[in-house]
Amino acid sequence: MALMPGARMNKDEVNYRMHEKCMTCMHFFYPNSCDMVDGNVSPDAVCNKWEMKPKREPMDGESYMDEYRKEEAKKK
Repeated sequence: MALMPGARMNKDEVNYRMHEKCMTCMHFFYPNSCDMVDGNVSPDAVCNKWEMKPKREPMDGESYMDEYRKEEAKKK
C-alpha cells in the first residue's frame, strides 16, 4: 500500500542515515566480514552496531612499510 501524495514521512521518522554502510564501519573487514556479526556482510548494508572508522592520515612510504612489516610479523 503506497502513501498518498503529501503523506510522506520526514527523515527523522524513518531513521534516515547517510554514510552509514558497513564499508565505513570500524568493525567491517574487506571484502565481506565483520568482527561483530557472523556470516557474509554486505559492504552496502548497515546494522545497529555501526561505528565510524577512525580517520587515518595519509602515510608516507616509510610509515606504510612499517605498518606492512608489523602485519607480516603477525602472520608468522
